[in-house]
Amino acid sequence: MPYTIVWAWERREDLRWLPAGVGVAYVASSVNLEGSRIHVVPRANALFVRSNTLIIPVVHVDASWREPPELNATQRKILVDQVLKVARRAAEQNAARVVQLDFEARLSQRAFLTDVVKDIRAQLPAAMALSMTALASWCAGDYWLATIHADEVVPMVFRMGRDADRLRTQFATDNGFKRARCSTAIGFASDEPGLAQVAGQGVRRYFFSPLAWTPDIWRGLPMPSPISR
Repeated sequence: MPYTIVWAWERREDLRWLPAGVGVAYVASSVNLEGSRIHVVPRANALFVRSNTLIIPVVHVDASWREPPELNATQRKILVDQVLKVARRAAEQNAARVVQLDFEARLSQRAFLTDVVKDIRAQLPAAMALSMTALASWCAGDYWLATIHADEVVPMVFRMGRDADRLRTQFATDNGFKRARCSTAIGFASDEPGLAQVAGQGVRRYFFSPLAWTPDIWRGLPMPSPISR
């Protein structure tokens, strides 16, 4: 696994210019939860990478605010099956043996997310790792991930809402997150004050950009030179 990875969101991305040793975690499909329904939307936009770029499929989950999902057994099974499907496809294409789940679950949805992660991990091949994103608050005062069945947790130190200043201060003061499940990988954004240099050399860095990636955006990232191990 590279120690520097960029997220390629659901838009056209040409990343053939990325430095060697930098990975790409791309949205392979989006899952929308609404009421009793679940809609799976495959990636619609082109992604271009060099043949030797390590790529990681991401399943992004949106839970409706207007019509909160029931989080029923059918929704759980379809979501789990979608992640497993994406993981199988990645293995067949010789991509990274990692699949990532991106679900910013609200408090009432945490039990559902916990069960989904447990189901995915139980059904994934032993050689396939399960990564999951996490809100920064989940790795600070609102920590609840101690028993989560993911192999990697990626707290996102950006778009942190009303607690942003407090969380940034804590992150900088503590030189990263100290919780056991939150100290090996961290997500940053290209357009927010950089905390990436606070993280140690052994921490995997994921980078999000609100705009399509360009060499200029890449060069402006607040980070050391890319690390590949």
